[in-house]
Amino acid sequence: MRQRKRGHTLNMQKVVMLIACFVIGYLIWSTVSALAYLAKADRLTTSTFAEMQQVSAQTLEQQKAMEYHVTPAYIEKAAREDMLMSKRNDTVILFPVDRTAPEPVPPAQTLLPRVLNQLITWVKGWF
Repeated sequence: MRQRKRGHTLNMQKVVMLIACFVIGYLIWSTVSALAYLAKADRLTTSTFAEMQQVSAQTLEQQKAMEYHVTPAYIEKAAREDMLMSKRNDTVILFPVDRTAPEPVPPAQTLLPRVLNQLITWVKGWF
């Protein structure tokens, strides 16, 4: 009877030891996976923060550009350069522009057949 009791106690110790190993293994596994998750979250946070800084810098740059576009200096510059306007009492000098197109020069007569002439013109178009 003693041996049975001893064997039973021995089996109970094995079961308790096995359960303790499983619990310790689970705790180790969950700690390692939590550390891996935190490392991934840290990398994502860092990249998101860098992206936010870049977008913030771009937004600030665009705001400065928009503020410049409503200044009187920009409006005057745009009126003078883009719309060709002038202030009162400004001296405007206009240069004559010859808008007549020159008459087209007729192509020189060649002895080549018409198809070959078109082929040469087509190839010249590539270069």
